[in-house]
Amino acid sequence: MNIRQAEIMRLLEERGRVAISEIKSLFGVSEMTIRRDLTALEEMGYATRIHGGVTARNRLFLESSFIQRERLRVDQKKAIARKALDLVAPGENIILDTGSTTLYLARELVRSGMVLTVATTSLAVASTLFNSSIDVLIFGGFLRREIPDLIGPLTEKNLLEFHARKLFMGCDGVVPEEGFYTSDLNISSIEAKMVRSAENVIVLTDSTKFGRKSFVKYAGMDMVDTVITDSEVDRTVAEELKSYGVELIIAE
Repeated sequence: MNIRQAEIMRLLEERGRVAISEIKSLFGVSEMTIRRDLTALEEMGYATRIHGGVTARNRLFLESSFIQRERLRVDQKKAIARKALDLVAPGENIILDTGSTTLYLARELVRSGMVLTVATTSLAVASTLFNSSIDVLIFGGFLRREIPDLIGPLTEKNLLEFHARKLFMGCDGVVPEEGFYTSDLNISSIEAKMVRSAENVIVLTDSTKFGRKSFVKYAGMDMVDTVITDSEVDRTVAEELKSYGVELIIAE
């Protein structure tokens, strides 16, 4: 699925139906190109071609775990994303990891009109940044079946050759005395390599992830510089993080 197709899927998730004329206007490409995209989505089982447009067919895809996570604790994630935006400077090279909170940061970056370079493994992030003031670098690799992200040895190799001023990433669990966890073994090694590719590592996570272990640890406390979370976090956590040299920023 290319970036246009991922954006069409996002529109279908929101509306259930999209016209060819609207897609053509949005991307500035030929109608033939759009028809090829729609045919590809239909062959993948995600959409049904109709006269003048396309409708969503596979609701299971549209209600995937990624989309469900995006809809949880929306206010907190938006507040975290706004705080994270304050840490981005024009002209920087940054990495945006996969995840629902980093996706909200991508939307804030677009609204800011800032000029910078963003590298990512997430097609959802890349789609959000499409047609903005931001230069987007997509790491190569295999497309995951369940989430629109790239994984595999090619992704990891490319990450090791890239240097970023800052990395913004999520987590599925954080235990102050141990480190940061993810629930997906497929991306744990990719996230570990992202950490090594950046000067400053910034974790964006809502307060429900604190004190929770997930399947695999991808970073120790000494590998992360800053954590941004929401105002519901236990304030004693701030002191715990400080003892490991991690700055905690609370988004009110």
